[in-house]
Amino acid sequence: MNNQLSRRNFWIIALNSSAAFVLSYLFIFYLNQLSYVLTAGMYDYEISIDYNGYFFHIEPYEWTHDAVIMIFSSGYILTLIFGILSLLAFFQLVADAIPFKVFFFWTSFHAATYVFGGLMLGNLLTEGIGHVFNWMYLTDTVKMIISLIGFSGLLFMAIFSARLVALSSNAYFARYNERIAPFFMTAQVFVPYLIGSALIYVYFLPDGMFHERFSWIIMGVMLILFYLRSRYSDDLMFEEDDNRTVRPMPSLVIFTVLFYLLSRGLLHKSIYFTW
Repeated sequence: MNNQLSRRNFWIIALNSSAAFVLSYLFIFYLNQLSYVLTAGMYDYEISIDYNGYFFHIEPYEWTHDAVIMIFSSGYILTLIFGILSLLAFFQLVADAIPFKVFFFWTSFHAATYVFGGLMLGNLLTEGIGHVFNWMYLTDTVKMIISLIGFSGLLFMAIFSARLVALSSNAYFARYNERIAPFFMTAQVFVPYLIGSALIYVYFLPDGMFHERFSWIIMGVMLILFYLRSRYSDDLMFEEDDNRTVRPMPSLVIFTVLFYLLSRGLLHKSIYFTW
């Protein structure tokens, strides 16, 4: 047991999870960028995107009610769908000693943060889902209900995530108990959050959209709730598996580094789409 809880193993787990954290975040971001491009094409709106935003090359009077609803809600719908699919993929792999399933955990976590955080703060947003709320002329009561739905979604995901992380420990350990929990939670979740948030912040410099500027705060609050819930996790025993060992995922780490650098470099100048 002491050999398993070594400093080397700690940083292997943290490195694997940090790579998954960053890659899944960028996946969600570019999924939304893609949704803007595709839905803009439906209305023949010219658009340009880059590594930290988008811009519609149209006059204000060209916006229509249907276009605003479709364009600025499609990304949230896609993100929700992929978040659910990632959760299903995680449970499909949950019995296997595969470290890669942490990618699906972080994808579902980022998706929940993006969607429910957007709903909770939708009344304050000046972009994304905020446009939809503004054009729907919702009453204060309806806006409050939507914000409560967003808050409830974040709360549920924060509480539920503690169980997911405990289950993911079978990629490295044959059992999960109160002795392993602090070591694993820190390596799998808290250190990747700190490293990943710093890397994401640097990626979107000098400025990013609302979610990219403030999502780390929402995630931080969720992880505090996550930590409080994780203190009451049950001990778990897993089936024997010869593949279960603390090992790095070099392919994931290398792919994440390349995607991080190349996407930031290639999209430094905007890509223009016309129809």
